[in-house]
Amino acid sequence: MPKPGLPGTVALPPQICTLRPSLQHSSLPDEIGLLLPVQPNPQTLVDQVVAAPSLLEGAALGLFLANPFFSPPREAQRLAQIGLGWVANLPSVAQHDREFAQQLSDVALDHARELAALADFKASGIRVLATVSDATEATAAAALPADALLVMPKSADLAAGFPSLRQRGSAALAIASALQDSGWQGPLLALGTKSEAERPTLWPEAWDGVVCRPIPAEPQELSLPNQIS
Repeated sequence: MPKPGLPGTVALPPQICTLRPSLQHSSLPDEIGLLLPVQPNPQTLVDQVVAAPSLLEGAALGLFLANPFFSPPREAQRLAQIGLGWVANLPSVAQHDREFAQQLSDVALDHARELAALADFKASGIRVLATVSDATEATAAAALPADALLVMPKSADLAAGFPSLRQRGSAALAIASALQDSGWQGPLLALGTKSEAERPTLWPEAWDGVVCRPIPAEPQELSLPNQIS
């Protein structure tokens, strides 16, 4: 949900649809479950969407773009041909802690790989919603340039429960401050709850919109039983 009166001409997608976590438990937030390494190849979701593009109904397509078996140039062309409007690097390895992120970087399975994939989608005419978790990642994503940024909490921040509004607001403010000199003027979105999305007057100043926490999509709604939106 965008902030009322948000300037600019970018029409944000109504939701993000991605694969449902392969492991779900009451003690495991879906934001963490999406990051588990047992996720199927994102091409599975691309194949479903290409076969029935109307199922997305204008939603952004969330893909795990650090997957080494995924071919962004080829899949970007396929999705552009069916008129996909938006793609997001969700889930994103940006959420991992610094030590594990460095290990991923050492084998080129890092956030930079996701941004390179987003560049392929951007080149195909698809708008990109770049998931980031800190100022360095946001600056790199803005250079694409991304059409919008989504600030996701680090996995460690979710370990003790959903981060407070103040904590998430501070993270977004740090990113907004880092972007001031970049010239990027797209919307900065934050992960939030449904009640927060309905009360924009309480949003931190840096927030331009809220993406609600993931919930399972109704199978009869999308006809994609392995999805979460």
